[in-house]
This record gives sequence, C-alpha cells and structure tokens, in this order.
Amino acid sequence: MRELRSIARYLAPCRREFLLAIFLLVIECGFELVIPLLMTSIIDVGVAEGDVGIILLQGGKMAACAVLALLSGLLYARFAARAAYGFGAALRRAEYEKIQRYAFSNLDRFSASSLVTRMTTDVTVMQNAVNGGLRPLVRSPVMLGMGVGLSFLMNARLALIFVICAPILGIILALIVHKVGPLYSRQQTAVDHLNRQIQESLTGIRAVKAFVRGDFEEAQFQQVSQELTDASRTTFQNAVLNLPAFQLVMYSCVVLIMWFGGRLIIVGDMQVGELTGVLSYVLQVMNSLMMISAVFLQLTRSVASARRVCEILDEEPELKNCENPVREVPDGGIEFKNVSFKYSAGAEEYVLSDINLSIKPGETVGILGGTGAAKTTLVQLIPRLYDATEGAVYVGGRDVREYDMTALRDAVGIVLQKNVLFSGTVRDNLR
Repeated sequence: MRELRSIARYLAPCRREFLLAIFLLVIECGFELVIPLLMTSIIDVGVAEGDVGIILLQGGKMAACAVLALLSGLLYARFAARAAYGFGAALRRAEYEKIQRYAFSNLDRFSASSLVTRMTTDVTVMQNAVNGGLRPLVRSPVMLGMGVGLSFLMNARLALIFVICAPILGIILALIVHKVGPLYSRQQTAVDHLNRQIQESLTGIRAVKAFVRGDFEEAQFQQVSQELTDASRTTFQNAVLNLPAFQLVMYSCVVLIMWFGGRLIIVGDMQVGELTGVLSYVLQVMNSLMMISAVFLQLTRSVASARRVCEILDEEPELKNCENPVREVPDGGIEFKNVSFKYSAGAEEYVLSDINLSIKPGETVGILGGTGAAKTTLVQLIPRLYDATEGAVYVGGRDVREYDMTALRDAVGIVLQKNVLFSGTVRDNLR
C-alpha cells in the first residue's frame, strides 16, 4: 500500500474534481436509500388500506428521488472521469520527465519495452482503478453503514442475519485477494516480455527478412504470447471466483430473511412492507459488499502496477551536477588520466583499463578497434553520459564532473554511428 500512497499525490492537480465526485456519490446514495422507506408506507398503508392518495404521493416522491439520484450519478461520472484522466496524465508526465533525467547507467536497468509498459499499461490500470473503483469504494461504505442502520431500525431480528453473513464474505474476499495479488505481478511481467519481442521484431524486421528468420521470430512471439495467455488465464480464473462465492452467500442471506420474515408476518409480529424494506436494504448492503470485493481485486492489481511505476519514479539519476557547476567550456581540449570504466560495480572486468589520452584543441584523432572494443564507451565519457569508474576525464582543462551537464553536452557535438530519425520533418530532425 506504500506504493499507492506514493502515487496518490499525483491526484493533486485534479483534487477539486475528485472531491466533487465523492460528494455527488454520497448524495446519490442518500436518495437511493430513501426509496425503500417510501416503498414501505406504500405497501403497509396505501395498498393495505386502499389509499390511492398515499400511493400517488409516495410514488411521486420515489420517482423524484430516482431522478435526483440519476442526475447525481451522471454528474459524478463526469467529475470522476476528469479526475481519473487528469491523474493518468500527471502520472505519465512524471514518469516521462524522470526518464529524461536518467543517466545511461539508469537506463541500463530497464528494457525499453518495460519502460513503455510502465508508462502505458500500468498507468492505464491505475487510471481505471480511479475511474471505475472510486464509485464502489465510496458508495459501498456509505450504503453499508446507512443500510445496516436503517435495516436494524426497521427490524433488528432480521438484520442480525446480515451480521452473521458479513464475516463469511470478508473471509472469502481475504482468501481471493491473497491468492490473486502475486498473479497480477506475473501478468504485467508477461506483458513486458511480449512488448520486448514485438519491439525487437519490428526494429530488426529488415535483418529478419534478409536472413530468412521469419519462422523463428514467429515461434518466439508465440512463446511470449502463450506466456501472457497462461498468466492472464490463471489470474482471472482465480479472480472470477469472487462473484459466484459472493452470490451464494448473498442469496442464502435473502432466503433466510424471507424465511424468518415470512414466519414473523404469519404470527403478526411484522408487516409485509417492513419485510420488503428490510430485504431492499439487505440487498443493497450485500451488493455494496460485492462491489467492495471487486474494488479490492482492482486495488490488488493496481498495487502491482503502482510498484512498477514507483520503481521508475523512485530511481535516482546516478549523474548529478555538483554544487555551483561551471556553465561554460573554454576550449575543446580533452584529456583522459588513468581512466578505467565498467558498466556496473559488480562487473568482473573493466571495459576500459588505465586509459591515458590527450587531445589538444583543433586536433583530429581517430580511434580504431574491433567491434566491442569500447570505442563508443570511450567517447561517451567525454560528454559525461557515463562517469569514469576510476581516474578522470578533462575537457577544457576541467574535470567533466565540475561542469553543468547541459552546458557540457551542448558544447560536445556527436554524430551517432546509427542514424535515428524522429517523427516529423527533416528540419525538425536537424534541429
């Protein structure tokens, strides 16, 4: 739940819409809960005594409450959607901005396909949790509290049946959530694997065709697709047990209420309208509990997605500016002093070892070496895309760690070995 609390702060930009949605939902519940009370008087007074005036008056009130509840529900849907999509947009923006600040070493920890999934699928899961989960999350406790109170007010003996059934529903919910929680994490990991396979296949489609490897790629795709299918099937086979289990308990509760209520009516201790009202409230309460169970399953999935999103947001960029960084590079002199580098602290071998190199301003130097000889890595140390593990790199007579990273990289021009064209015009790409 720590992850959900951490993510919740991104609701701040749409706090007004979020609070209005909750307020309108409470109003809607209030109108709906008045209806069974009005129905009781129609049955026990209007129908029993043949008083058409009472029937029309109370029926009109019921219709008015239904219309007002409908309007409140429509307004709730409007504000809830604004809050949910505003939350999703803020979360995606925060992830994207954080990734832009990552160093290469940070990016090495996440595959591109995983980053895409975390910014799309995982955010969508959480967005849907707000949009679809807010209603039952607020409505259920309100309906539960008010419904139980009103049912006890009408007939305490019948309402006790619900008190007996409620713990059974809670135990069922706890068992299902405990089982399904880890399965959602497995499902999202399978989505990562599928996205990675699609990305690699489409990026390297020319190589695949040139080397006639289409059948192999199809087999690889089938494998990851089947992995996602199996994970999803297992997850939802367990999650859907929620509905039949809750319906069994709910309808058992209804049968017991009708049984004992009927006996009370026969002996004259209860009227038909009272039984109808109690039954309405109990059904509303049980439906509220069913909605709570659905929300808990949705929250369980959201926790898995929130954990993955928090991994992006909590990751601290390994390269940062020093205090009072230098913002101007005086000249193009480059010097490597006893530079060694490895990509991770746990790596057994250095990619570069004890490099000493001096390039004066205006000089042209060619660096030759076989594939994988770390030529690109050597160059990436100059604009501080990585930091040297040992030794120091100097530009313009200063250690690159003393410069403001933006100023340093603006002063270093790079022509990439592999051309990358972004969507847009040639002019946009040149800029």
